[in-house]
Amino acid sequence: MPELAAFQADFAARLSQPCTQRNGFVVHRNNWMFATIEALGDLFPTVCRLIGAEAFEGFAADFIAHEPPASPIVSRYGAGFADFLCDQPWVADIPYLPDVATIDRFHLEALLAADAAPLEPASLAELAPADWATLRLKTHPALRIGWFTTPAPSIWLAHRGDRPPDDFAPDWQAEGIAITRPGHEVTARLIGRAEHRFLFGLRLGETVSEAAVAATSLYPDEDFAALFARTLESGALAAPCA
Repeated sequence: MPELAAFQADFAARLSQPCTQRNGFVVHRNNWMFATIEALGDLFPTVCRLIGAEAFEGFAADFIAHEPPASPIVSRYGAGFADFLCDQPWVADIPYLPDVATIDRFHLEALLAADAAPLEPASLAELAPADWATLRLKTHPALRIGWFTTPAPSIWLAHRGDRPPDDFAPDWQAEGIAITRPGHEVTARLIGRAEHRFLFGLRLGETVSEAAVAATSLYPDEDFAALFARTLESGALAAPCA
C-alpha cells in the first residue's frame, strides 16, 4: 500500500498547485471546485437565493480556497461560512447575510439531529405545583435557537418559499428564531426575547421554575403561560427517556 499512499499524496499536492496547462489534473480540479461550490449552495440555499447564483459562486470559491473541505461528508462542510462572510468588506452593505447563513446552518443541523419524541402537554397535567420547582426538561436534540441584532429570521423565513415576496421589507429590529424537528419535518418560527431566554436556560440545565423566573424578571410584560404553551406546541422540548 505504500505506492497507493504516495500516489494519493502526490495527487493531492498537484491539485493544490497552480496549473499552467489544461490536463487531467486541471479537469479534475475544476470538476471538484464546481461540485464543492454546488454543495455549498445546497448547504446555504437562502444565502444563495438572496444574492443570486452568480455572486454566490464567486465568494463560495473564495471560501473554498480559504477553508477547503476536510471530510468527504458534505454536511460537515461550511461550519465557518457565516464567520467568513462577517470578514468580507462588501457584507457591510448586506449586514444580515452572515445571520442568514447561521440560520441556514441551524436548519441543516436540525435536519440531521438525533430523533426524539416531543414532550406531550398531557404528561405535565398531573404535576403538583411543588413539582415545578424541581422539574427539569430537556430541549429536543434538533432544537436550534438564535438571537440576532438584524431581522435575519424574518428575512430567512420570507425567502424559504418557492416565490419570495418582491416587496418584502421587515422592520429593522433584533429578532429570535427557533428551529426544530419534532417529527420528520423541520419547522421554524420567530420567538421573542423571553422565550429565547427560557429555552436558553433549559438548555443550560436550569429547572423550569428557574428559567421561567429569569425570563419573566427580564421581560415582565410576557405572558409566561402562553409562552410555555407555544413552546410545548412547537415540539421544542423532548419527552423524558423511558
